[in-house]
Amino acid sequence: MASLLKRSERTSYDRRFAVVRKMSSPIPPGERYRIGIDVVGIGGYIRFEGITFAVQRINTYERQGARWPELELYCLDDGSTRYLEWEREDEISVYVSRAKLDFGTVGIRNEEHLWKMAHDQDGSLRHAGETFRYHEDSQVGFRRDGKGEPTPFRQYLFASANKRRFLCVEEWGRREDGHEHNVILSEYLDPSSIEVLAKGGGDV
Repeated sequence: MASLLKRSERTSYDRRFAVVRKMSSPIPPGERYRIGIDVVGIGGYIRFEGITFAVQRINTYERQGARWPELELYCLDDGSTRYLEWEREDEISVYVSRAKLDFGTVGIRNEEHLWKMAHDQDGSLRHAGETFRYHEDSQVGFRRDGKGEPTPFRQYLFASANKRRFLCVEEWGRREDGHEHNVILSEYLDPSSIEVLAKGGGDV
């Protein structure tokens, strides 16, 4: 099959096939939903919403003494990258990235508009016909691969009415140098819907 694909498609296919072959110590089918996302490491494999992913990196975020991981996922269906974060309070909460957006898509006029909503702790954004109201903003630290000194950024969260979907605006850098902004749509994912195919603990 790979020989019939264009070069770019063949490269993607070859990499996805190679990643699949790296799966080690697969978990028996009857046990896959009994294992939590909190024990999955680099080189682990998970499936949700009918799609299989390999964990290729684990970054960490920290805020006011709390720390939580971000799993960078390689999609075996199309080679795209997704992100999954989980936090443990009374129970584990999981959120998965759905789309990367921009200011214009969600109704932010400029960074001054964003700052005013944060200052007033009020305001709303819209995406795909849904309203997201100001929820909170805070300083967050990011560690790539969970190592080194944290890189600080400002995070602004806007929540849907049922608080299952969030628009997250990340503000990186310093004002005098010009900020870089990322706008990400994320959604709650039921932890019990995640099928753990392999725990991992190595490299992808």
